[in-house]
Order: sequence, then C-alpha cells, then structure tokens
Amino acid sequence: MEAQSNILDPWLMTIGILGQLSGEKSSESNVASEWTRWSERSTGKRADGLTIHFLERATTTSVTLAWLDPLRCVYGNQEWHLIRARHSGVCAVSGRQIQFDEYVYRPQRRRPQAVNADAMILKDELEKRL
Repeated sequence: MEAQSNILDPWLMTIGILGQLSGEKSSESNVASEWTRWSERSTGKRADGLTIHFLERATTTSVTLAWLDPLRCVYGNQEWHLIRARHSGVCAVSGRQIQFDEYVYRPQRRRPQAVNADAMILKDELEKRL
C-alpha cells in the first residue's frame, strides 16, 4: 500500500462532506465513498442529523472519526481516545446511558476545545461496528 493512499486533498474532503450532508449519491467521488464506508455497515445517522463515520484505528486505544453535525460542527479527521467516563452521559452512537467509570471513547483534548468535546461513545458500541 502506498504511503500517499491515506492522504486526502482538503478540497476533495470538503466536497465529500458537503455531498454527504446533502445526500448526494455520486459515484465519481472516491471521497464520498470513503465517508459512507462506516455508515453502510451501521446506523451512524441520528434523527438530529448527527453522522459519525469510522475512518481508522490508530492504536489499540484510539480511533479516527469523522463527526458531521450540521447544527454544531464538522470534524473530518478527529482523534478519539479510550478512557473511563468521568461523569454519566449518553452515547452519541446508540443513545444508551453511560455510567461513571464505564469505558468510552472521547475526542482528544485540545486548545481551543472542540465543540463536541463533551461527546462520548461507549467502547462496545464503537467496537462492534468496526
């Protein structure tokens, strides 16, 4: 596999994301098919318009996701890490309740803080979709 095969042109990524959000079904774009790879295998799309796509498992405790929330933010290449939940919440994929100290994936901490920094995905919900 060539080293360049995982690198996507930012402009093509933008067009692919916009196509996904508009429901475009173009076969001309490899980017669009990359964005739909995970959603075809699972129901990543929620009623509120949130779509989460698995892109890559970086390590045994981290993954790269595309987070597409038409009302709040779009992160085309966001690192998520496996941690224990510091508080209860709701799984962004399944809607299941998350209890304190359960294993969850969360966005990598950065400054400035990501808009979806409070989001969590249960470990078993993410891993059963890989």
